Amino acid sequence: MGKRVRQVDGRETGAEAEVRAAATGHPLRNWILGTVGMLAAAPVIGIVAGFLLLFGGVFLGVAWQVAAQPVVDAHRYAPYTATASGRIVESWAALDFDPARLPAQKLYWSRVSKISRCAVIEYNAGDFAAPLRRAFCGMQLGFDENFRLHDWTEMLQSGIPFTFLRDASGFEVQELRLSATALDWISTHPPHDTFGLAKPPPATALAALRRQFDWPIDIATLSWTTTVPAFPLRYDLAHPELAMPAQLIANGQDWSWLGVVVMLVFGFLGLMVWRLGMQMFFATEPSPLVIWVLTLLPLFALPWWGEALPQLLGHVNRNWAEIAGDMMDDVTRGTRLLASAPDEATLVHGERLVWRLDQGDYADTFGRIRFVEPAPAPKNATEAMAALSTQAAEQFARFAEEDKLALLQRLAQDKENGHDRDQQVFVAAAEAIARDANAAADLHRAARHFLVSAAGYGEWDVDALENSSKPVAR
Repeated sequence: MGKRVRQVDGRETGAEAEVRAAATGHPLRNWILGTVGMLAAAPVIGIVAGFLLLFGGVFLGVAWQVAAQPVVDAHRYAPYTATASGRIVESWAALDFDPARLPAQKLYWSRVSKISRCAVIEYNAGDFAAPLRRAFCGMQLGFDENFRLHDWTEMLQSGIPFTFLRDASGFEVQELRLSATALDWISTHPPHDTFGLAKPPPATALAALRRQFDWPIDIATLSWTTTVPAFPLRYDLAHPELAMPAQLIANGQDWSWLGVVVMLVFGFLGLMVWRLGMQMFFATEPSPLVIWVLTLLPLFALPWWGEALPQLLGHVNRNWAEIAGDMMDDVTRGTRLLASAPDEATLVHGERLVWRLDQGDYADTFGRIRFVEPAPAPKNATEAMAALSTQAAEQFARFAEEDKLALLQRLAQDKENGHDRDQQVFVAAAEAIARDANAAADLHRAARHFLVSAAGYGEWDVDALENSSKPVAR
């Protein structure tokens, strides 16, 4: 038989001490072993717990956005009964890039950057003599080498207008604002990759960024076919300085009982998965009550979940935090709007980068023409392109012969180097030279070379063009 455990006068016997020591071990040793074990398992626990918290948090975010957020907004904006028509007086793209977020020795800065649209709106409220101003910034979007500023026509995907201001020719003047630290970094580091870029390749990330947004024809046709929109607002008569976009308030009133069903389903699933993640993350906590407190406490941040969830997950797993930021951006894409006084807008005082169509890589070609916005405005991109070509051909015809030759040669060289975003504007001008029997031989050859190499004409098309008095049907 084994040893019997007994007490004498309430005191532990030697046999009992041996049994207890064998069962519990030395306290210091147990603490060291437990700590080492937790440290060894921490990466795995962080990955699994972070995964559960990520999807639980996203489910909770969907539930809040679909049903709870409209109710909150309806209550918040109930006093906003007055209306005003605002106008955009300042607009820019706010580029959020912190070089500290970039891994050491890495150059793909765009992958750790975000970009958002910001505008300052001026409006008159009631009997106020002086106009008021209010700033709005849309949600942050992922930024990469394929991002185009001229794709923006709305501040959010919910009908709230956005545009850049226009120059004397009616073209958008795109503007980017970023911190001085970010500008210094992209000014002193090479681009991540120059494959497929025009020649000569840009020496800095800043030069690559300037080239990325330099699209003369696309910006020109967009500008001439879209007007600068009005910016309808609603405001509380007691606080006219706190106006909000009328469309945002209207969108918040689109509430239905289907949203309640979605909220219940996603809310229940999200809460269960979220609690499971918390339970795994706090695996050493034995009390179910404490686990529930730790589960529910962060949910008070649901109204700000788009920012709160990535921050919370950042304490668990950095990769899951980045994914959470992207997923919550999609969930809140149509509703997240930051309203503030103009001086408090995102990067309002940041460093400014401006794109003008008569500057940049195309200053010596597209920039040579003084375009005038047609009246009436073109109805579509085809009409806008025709107007651009007509104006370019008319002004080109008045150039001196050496200037015509230099421009055609520059266009052909640009095509070879990949700078071909303005070529089609000059096709009509080159056609006119090809049809002109009195044109100088070198000018005639330059026009022919441009039409074949840049405009995509076949040799036989140019032969027919040179022997006709009108453009070849293509």
